[in-house]
Amino acid sequence: MINHETNIDTVAIQINLRSSIEQRNKFDLLWNWIIGRRLGGLILNKKKSNSRLKVYDLMYGNRKLATLHTGFSYSRYYIRIRFAGLKSFNKKFDDASINALITICALLNTTKTPFRFVELDVAIDMYCDFHNLLITVPFTKRARNVPYNQLGFIQYFNTVPTSYIENYKDVEKRNNAFMRFYLYDKTAKEKLNGLTVTRAELKLQNRFFLRNGFNLDSIMKALNKYSVLYFQNPMQKQLEINKYTHMEVLNDSELSKLEYKYYRVYPNPYVIEDFIRKIQTTYVDFFGNVTVPPKLKNIDCKKKF
Repeated sequence: MINHETNIDTVAIQINLRSSIEQRNKFDLLWNWIIGRRLGGLILNKKKSNSRLKVYDLMYGNRKLATLHTGFSYSRYYIRIRFAGLKSFNKKFDDASINALITICALLNTTKTPFRFVELDVAIDMYCDFHNLLITVPFTKRARNVPYNQLGFIQYFNTVPTSYIENYKDVEKRNNAFMRFYLYDKTAKEKLNGLTVTRAELKLQNRFFLRNGFNLDSIMKALNKYSVLYFQNPMQKQLEINKYTHMEVLNDSELSKLEYKYYRVYPNPYVIEDFIRKIQTTYVDFFGNVTVPPKLKNIDCKKKF
């Protein structure tokens, strides 16, 4: 057994609009709402902005909570709001992030402004060392025409050990992918003092939501494609990897053996379900308060997943 929790990290929503006037009016409404509710300061990012795209950073002190994009693409005007991290293990910042997201969604729901999700990162945060964990996908669940890294393959990005299951060397293919799954040392990346955290993260991108919509069923099916295995020590892990040298993914039989012998870490669907509920039902009441309706009942996770 290992202590772990499921968290929602990156979130991006998009509002599609019919004209530049409608886009400007909606953005002005959002701007005034954000400033009026003291969610942070909006600053134009001149480096990322151009004639077709304006990017505004929502700042909370010296840190960026989110970015707001107003743009035009394929005869469509849009506003995209992206929160780059709702769970950084900095409680003050994380509370400000989720409060800003809920407050913005409350305005959109109350004004009956349709929006859709274009990006979502679901994280499994495990309180153990990176080298005690292995991620893989069974052969029967691998996607066609998707390249995979060798089992247990590790790369280092700014000294942070990271394992990607999919091998997207082509940047365009990576940006257009339905999903990606990877493992990295959260402690090293965030420089967390006195806390050992390794994160397995599923990144769902725009094409995923265009095909599947935004619902618990599709998100859990995507998560359940992948396996996260915990080993008591790195030597156990390496001995198992050595048995499958040069393999990208395991067949179902071999994976079942590993899952029986070691501990598989599962995501918590209730966390995802509760996040969806809050985003879709929060509203501004008669007195101007941002309100999330109470949860009525839990889903039957065993039946569905």
